[in-house]
Amino acid sequence: METLYFSPMLLGLNLMLASAVACTALWYFSRPYRGPGLWMAGAWTLILGILLFMGFMASGSPVLNVLGNATQLAGEAILLLGVFRFLDLRPPYWTVPASAGAMAVVNCWYWYSPINTELMVAIYAAIGGALPLQACHVLLTERREPALRSVRLFVGVTLLGYALVTLMRAAIGVHDWLRSVEHADVTRSVSYLLPYNFGIPLWVVALVGLALMTMRRILQDSQRHAQEAEASAHRFERLMGVANAGMVVVEEGCIRDANPMLEQLFAQRREALLGQPLARLVGESEAPLLADLLQRADGRPHDIEARRGDGSGFPAELAIASLDDSPQRLVEIRDVSHRKALERQLLHLATTDPLTGALNRRAFEERAEQELQRARRQSSPMCLALLDLDHFKQINDRYGHQAGDEVLRKFSELCLLQARRTDLFARYGGEEFIYLLPDTSAESARHLLERLRLALNNLEIAGPEGPIRVSVSIGLASVGASDNLHRLQGEADAALYRAKQQGRNRIEVAL
Repeated sequence: METLYFSPMLLGLNLMLASAVACTALWYFSRPYRGPGLWMAGAWTLILGILLFMGFMASGSPVLNVLGNATQLAGEAILLLGVFRFLDLRPPYWTVPASAGAMAVVNCWYWYSPINTELMVAIYAAIGGALPLQACHVLLTERREPALRSVRLFVGVTLLGYALVTLMRAAIGVHDWLRSVEHADVTRSVSYLLPYNFGIPLWVVALVGLALMTMRRILQDSQRHAQEAEASAHRFERLMGVANAGMVVVEEGCIRDANPMLEQLFAQRREALLGQPLARLVGESEAPLLADLLQRADGRPHDIEARRGDGSGFPAELAIASLDDSPQRLVEIRDVSHRKALERQLLHLATTDPLTGALNRRAFEERAEQELQRARRQSSPMCLALLDLDHFKQINDRYGHQAGDEVLRKFSELCLLQARRTDLFARYGGEEFIYLLPDTSAESARHLLERLRLALNNLEIAGPEGPIRVSVSIGLASVGASDNLHRLQGEADAALYRAKQQGRNRIEVAL
């Protein structure tokens, strides 16, 4: 124990143990950078080899001698592979089994047929000195990442110094072997003490250099990420400024940032909006929907009723997306008043007759089917009436088509004026019109249509030769339990035919 205590091997073990702990910390705090993990694995493998060799010195076991030397060389090889990984180069993994295997073969031969111990030391040192040379080459010749050049040269020169010291140890061992010098106490030989006095310090300095190289890369990447983040923030700010939509950054339901367009949309200053709940920008009835959209943050556009600072509302399109893993949300708000007006206009054109403003036939049938189904479900009364202007062809022939069109318009205005909010009125074709009267009995429908007929009789329509008077014939049908729209129209049409046959300007109810 006293020999071990005063042996340089214990000092070397302590230095390597400290280096292994430092490499472990470097690996832990530099994840996920590649390279430090192999440095850590190599350092601990090297310590294991030293411990095995110390076991050999204490026990004289040949197995521990073979395992100790082979494991130490394997640890050095693994550690140097980390240099290649760090530089994003393909590591020469073959060096690990080659170096450890070669040493194990020589060691086994030594125990089978003893040879000069100095030759054994020379062989071990030659293998150990050759290992760093590949790493030195890539460190000194690599051209990528100019920011790492100085520290890369520092590590390369340090490893080269370690390699030269180790190869010098090998040369001294060969010299002593050729002179048949053999030390009874190997710890007294120059070739044994050389790595402890010069090699291990250089090895520790090289590990410090590797740590500096890692820190330099982390700093470089941090600076690059900071520049990218600054550029990204600048781009985001410019996009926020030029966007033709209101852009809002929201956190915990409150406005944290907004672009100038939001001020225009909501007629409020940006400073007054910051810190306010986002729900302030929408009507009270829209608050639950807004809360749900903030929770989902799916980026899909949704229609919502927005509210300006003066309390006036406008239709808006709102899309909410999350900002990566941040609790913040990016909200895009567009004024879609023009689009909604266009949609209403298109819907009006698609569902109304362009001459009279009444529903067209297709729109009427779609809505009438819905009303008919509702009447069946609720067992409520409903009536349908067909109206046909009397002798309309004669009006066209005598006064012209422009006068005929004016008659159709005035008749439609009168019908729409007489109609209730729930009634459906449509131009069915030519001078024929149709009325659907929900929640109306046949008797009530007849009274309503009679008022309409009398009002038309009293209506004077300006014509080229003076006032034009027109009358209307009406066929009325009530909805039965099994009626469909087609059958109901047929019944009303039959009643209309009877009204014409019996002198026109009258109402007939379906039998």
